[in-house]
Amino acid sequence: MHKILAQHSTAQPAKSIGFCLAFLKLFDTPKSTLTRLQNNTANANKAPNPELGEIALAQSIYFKPVAFGTDLFEFFQAVKTQSFLKTHQIRFIFLTDYQNIYAYDFKTQESLDVSFLDLAKYYDFFLPLAGIEKYIETAENPADVKAAYTMGKLFDQLKKYNQFEQQTDLHLLNVFLTRLLFCFFAEDTAIFPKNAFTALLENHSTKDGKNVKSLLTELFRCLNTPDEQYRQKQPRFIAQFPYVNGNLFAEDLAIPEFDNRARRLMLDCAAMNWAEINPDIFGSMFQSVTDPQKRSQLGQHYTSVPNIMKVIEPLFLNPLKQEFDAIKMLKQGQEKRLQELLMRLSTIKIFDPACGSGNFLIIAYQELRKLEVDIFKELAQSQSMFSGISLDQFYGIEIDDFAIETARLSMYLAEHKMNQHLEKELGIHQPTLPLVHNSSLVAGNSLRLNWHEICPNNGTDEIYIIGNPPFGGSGNRSDEQTKDMEIVFQGFRKFKFLDYVACWFWKGTQYIKGTQAKLALVSTNSLCQGEQVAMLWKYVFEEQVFIHFAYQSFPWANNARDKAAVHVVIVGLSAQEEKHKTIYKLTDKQWFSQTVGNISPYLMEGSNIVIESRENPVGNILEMVYGNKPADGGFLLLSTEEKDTLLYSEPKAEKWIRKLLGADEFLNGGERYCLWLVNITEDELSQMPLVQKRIEGVRQMRLASRKAATVRLASTPHLFAEIRQPNEGNYILVPRVSSAERRYIPMNIISSDVISSDANTLLPNATMYEFGVLNSLIHNDWMRTVAGRLGMGYRYSNTIVYNTFPFPNASESQKAHIAELAEEVLLVRSDFPEMTLAQMYNPETMPAELKAAHETLDRAVEKLYREKPFADAAERVEFLFGLYEKLIRAEKQAGR
Repeated sequence: MHKILAQHSTAQPAKSIGFCLAFLKLFDTPKSTLTRLQNNTANANKAPNPELGEIALAQSIYFKPVAFGTDLFEFFQAVKTQSFLKTHQIRFIFLTDYQNIYAYDFKTQESLDVSFLDLAKYYDFFLPLAGIEKYIETAENPADVKAAYTMGKLFDQLKKYNQFEQQTDLHLLNVFLTRLLFCFFAEDTAIFPKNAFTALLENHSTKDGKNVKSLLTELFRCLNTPDEQYRQKQPRFIAQFPYVNGNLFAEDLAIPEFDNRARRLMLDCAAMNWAEINPDIFGSMFQSVTDPQKRSQLGQHYTSVPNIMKVIEPLFLNPLKQEFDAIKMLKQGQEKRLQELLMRLSTIKIFDPACGSGNFLIIAYQELRKLEVDIFKELAQSQSMFSGISLDQFYGIEIDDFAIETARLSMYLAEHKMNQHLEKELGIHQPTLPLVHNSSLVAGNSLRLNWHEICPNNGTDEIYIIGNPPFGGSGNRSDEQTKDMEIVFQGFRKFKFLDYVACWFWKGTQYIKGTQAKLALVSTNSLCQGEQVAMLWKYVFEEQVFIHFAYQSFPWANNARDKAAVHVVIVGLSAQEEKHKTIYKLTDKQWFSQTVGNISPYLMEGSNIVIESRENPVGNILEMVYGNKPADGGFLLLSTEEKDTLLYSEPKAEKWIRKLLGADEFLNGGERYCLWLVNITEDELSQMPLVQKRIEGVRQMRLASRKAATVRLASTPHLFAEIRQPNEGNYILVPRVSSAERRYIPMNIISSDVISSDANTLLPNATMYEFGVLNSLIHNDWMRTVAGRLGMGYRYSNTIVYNTFPFPNASESQKAHIAELAEEVLLVRSDFPEMTLAQMYNPETMPAELKAAHETLDRAVEKLYREKPFADAAERVEFLFGLYEKLIRAEKQAGR
């Protein structure tokens, strides 16, 4: 497309249809249609001036080149009502003077107003021409997304027209947009006179946009001035606007310059009904406005209301509602108790220490206000009551100062909407203006600030910490975030492999311990799996802080295209030991709750025991080891082509070449080889100069290493750095990383002649019985609970998974039965030689016969543990945890 644009950017308008034909060709328009267009036989209604380049293709596009300098928007207003557009179901209008473009999509009612040379950036606008409908993300309310898209176009135009590139300029533009957002919202929700702001723009700004800056300067000054004498001196169209305050318009910041396009886009924004748009999405909307790449993925930056409710309902909202319901059942003393509950609502503190744009705080505020209205309705004298819930009860910290400003604005607007709710329900008018500056929302690094200074906690205050802090696995943290972790976890022996979100749990633990405060945060599910459990939770429990409710792992549904990519948990903490605790489980797309005596750090019923890495297996079982580590710079490893080339020149090397299996070759097929020079003599080596050259490459690579241990290995450059290969027999190979989608980790029994790399773990001298147990569902469920994560996969480890797994006690006859069923699994696999292990164990392509063989094996292995079948994975793992505790106690009693 860039080439086509360059060819036509200097073209004289209205002379040929070459550009339009080339443009349509890019969208796979049939050649026959293009030919008919060129011959003017396909034009809808025979476009009036085809010889001047006009095209009208039925059910597709109306293309019209115009004279240079034509106001394209004005021209669009003139042509959009022409009858042939409707008659022939034209989808797109495309107007251009080859310097600028104005296009309109009648179906989505979206417009495109860009320079001609920028058209390639917006090709997706025209994808329906190729039969690909645009996927518009929604975040519960389609108006929210449309508002983000429209304001995003305004942001782009102002940035471009004013040539804003510096961060300070962009910050000023962001603040300006928040002020516009308030004005749009205010005129649709009775803060301003109805449509006052739109009328101001339409009636008192010039079409070229040149006086918009001065007009808005006067308006913002008026909104920040309480002096009535000042207002009396202003024109009526300015003086009609009220005093706002709240620091929203306090700073006299520069307003960007406008052109006609920016003015039109601002009017497009104003034309929307902002009363339909939820204040809790404003912050997320602004993320998408200011970052074009995020604009089409609004849902990814928006925590949905249902997910926020999962945090706040069990933490405080449901207990408050239950108390309200109990009071309503009282036969006497009801009014006093209701007044006490109202007083309680006015003293509760809600604190989000990673608040972003305030979504959690806004929903919490709105829900408390709704409850307050319900209480008012129960009181006879409700007509004289005003809300006692203040924005000052809602505290937040956010590192992005613009997000904090957006959060403040969103809270103001949420307050106004709840005042409207109060008036609608009870007829009580509670004025929103003037706004009161909210100083309880603070811009700063939450992990380096003293939370007690932001939200004071005297030990008896009713405080609830909520939020969805940044996750940040160990592989994708910035240097600054790593420094944050060093500060938060000062004194910890191991913490660097914790997810970044763990910082908020640990700081939260320190904040609530010994007090009435409680906490509930969203986290990556990996924080409650694998090695991270021992790194964090045992220290939390040592502070006498307990898990009082938890949501087990579930997909973070946020209406984004890849919403299933992130799985999270919600963990509620309290320093008050509660008799009954609740676990929420997602089963068959339905949530169920389970009341338990204690919630383990793995978010299941059980004790607070944590599974820590062990050097030796628990119980009397075979030892599993890591595969062989080359640390060779690639010189000892060979592709099939390299192997063949080497053997062609040095046939004697064949004795020393072995097949090599990394995890990729094992799972996906393919061949790789290695030089396995264990026990080679100097005489044998001297007869292979090409092999010697490779060995010298290893030596030089190891000598150049910054690690002393690697340098020492340069003395044996012909050998792998770490060798654990069994000398005889077979071994079970287990890849160290496996997809989280698989029900079973693919394993196999491999001959000791085949070398395994350190991408796998090995169980030497294993029998078919061990193979059967390791391939069972109960072992895989244990792995999913205690294994670490690597990206979206599980990281199988001998120290944390295998060494901690409680093998069943089995008789010789039982072992023989398991071995037979394990052999059947291998026989079924052999019936599908065309499939790789990755394909066989992909849930979507797993052969039914293989699945059946595994299920038979699963039932048999489970019977080794108990006769009664397990209900689900949680019950299997809970049972294994009980066995593990018994084994650990037995070890301690034996002094091991």
